[in-house]
Amino acid sequence: MKLSPAAEYAVRGVAVLAENYGGGPISLSKICETRELPKQYLTKIFASLAKADIVLPVRGKHGGYLLAREPKNISLLDVIEAIEGRLVLNFCQYDPPRCEQYKCPFRKVWGDLQEIFRKKLASVTLAECV
Repeated sequence: MKLSPAAEYAVRGVAVLAENYGGGPISLSKICETRELPKQYLTKIFASLAKADIVLPVRGKHGGYLLAREPKNISLLDVIEAIEGRLVLNFCQYDPPRCEQYKCPFRKVWGDLQEIFRKKLASVTLAECV
């Protein structure tokens, strides 16, 4: 499993908001400058994060973005899945499975690994990362 650049940029971008939580909106330009992120790409990413209620856009001269919730209430899994959709380790972990090998001896192993992976990402909050 490999995260897309969009998911990595999303995590890096919201980390800036978490570091400045409570200090007012942060412009997309400032977020991009702080983490060396491409602004055009981050615009699309933050639109997805806003749809998922991770960030709030603030319009106006002093606008920008805020976290929609406290950093302690936003997990890495929340951010990543807002961009990637539900994380799955391989074809048999989709719902419904995209693999027809129902008696595959590895299906349980993949399921266990996916559960560990998802639980770990769900247990780590933005507050812990910054």
